Amino acid sequence: MTAAAGLPGKLRFFSTSLARPASQLVKPPIQVYGLEGRYATALYSAASKQKKLDQVEKELSRVSTLLKDPKLSSVVVNPHIKSVIKQKTINDALVKEKLSPITINFMKLLAENGRLQQTPDVISAFGKIMSAYRGEVLCSITTANPLDEASLTELKTALSGFLAKGEVLKLETKTDPSILGGMIVSIGDKYADMSTKSKIQKLTRIMRDTM
Repeated sequence: MTAAAGLPGKLRFFSTSLARPASQLVKPPIQVYGLEGRYATALYSAASKQKKLDQVEKELSRVSTLLKDPKLSSVVVNPHIKSVIKQKTINDALVKEKLSPITINFMKLLAENGRLQQTPDVISAFGKIMSAYRGEVLCSITTANPLDEASLTELKTALSGFLAKGEVLKLETKTDPSILGGMIVSIGDKYADMSTKSKIQKLTRIMRDTM
C-alpha cells in the first residue's frame, strides 16, 4: 500500500488524536481542494477543537519564515537526505522556537509522509480557510501600474457592494505591465478581465474572423 493510499486515515487520526474525546473532523467554512487542502483541513479541525486557530495561524507564519533559512531548507528539499534526518531536523528547529505541540505534530506528519516541500502550499491553503473563518472575502486586483490612494479607495467602495452582511473585504493589489492598461479583478468566485491586453486580443479575433 502506498503512502498516499493511507493518507486520509492519517489525517483523520491527526485531527481526532489531538482532541479528547475523539470526534469527527470539524468542517471548515470553505473547501480547499488538492493535497494541500486535505492537510490544511485536518489542521483546521485539530486546531479548532483545541481553540487554537489563531495561535496555529501565527505559528505557521513562523514556520514559513524558518523554511526560508538556507541551512534548514537545504535539508528539507534535498531528496537524497533520509526522511528520519529531515524529521529530526525540522522537529529540533520547531522545538527551539517553542511552538505548540499541535504545530510540531503537524509538521512531523508532513515530514513522515515526505511532504515537507509542500509546506508553503499547505500554509497557503490554511490561510484561505482562516480568511473564510473570519468572514474575509479575498479580492485580487491586477493593474499595469500601481493605483493611487484615491483610485484604491473608490475601488474598495465599489467592491464592498458585492459583499454579503458580515463579510469583510481583503484586498490584494498586483502590478503587471504586460496587461497594458485597465485591470483584472478576482473576488470570491467571480473573475473579470477588463485589461487593455484582453480587449486588444478580442478585437484581433473579431477582425480575423471577419476577414
